[in-house]
Amino acid sequence: MKTIRIDDEVWAWLRSLARPFEDTPNSVLRKVAGLGTMTAATDPAPRQSTKRPKEGRNMHPATSDATRKVAQRITGNLLNRKWRLGALHALYHKDGTFYERLTRFPGVLCDEAGYVKYETKEQFDRDSTLNIGVKVNAKKLSEHPRYQPFSPSRS
Repeated sequence: MKTIRIDDEVWAWLRSLARPFEDTPNSVLRKVAGLGTMTAATDPAPRQSTKRPKEGRNMHPATSDATRKVAQRITGNLLNRKWRLGALHALYHKDGTFYERLTRFPGVLCDEAGYVKYETKEQFDRDSTLNIGVKVNAKKLSEHPRYQPFSPSRS
């Protein structure tokens, strides 16, 4: 077994391709490289929880169609980078109604067509249009007074 060092961006990409409770960094790299799968008994990497796939940026040509399809899932992180929103924490919900809590700022809540940016934790916590508990409920993000549509000129 070998040890490799990777930066945070590569780690995030690797995690984005993993299936929670199934994949390890080694099993994801084997899929991307087209090397097939290993059994749990022969996989040298320890099991760990990872998030669902995020995006398929810089994917190897040997990546399977199934992996590519899953890897194109929309996320707040993907929208933050695509539209250059400048957020440290970006969350996405298709309908703009249900989110986790923002924990780093500036942060953004995104839906399919736009976003609301919060410069500080205080600004987020004091937003009377949100119902903030363990999760965050928004009536409809697109009706927020500070809602900004994604602009084609910013892509």
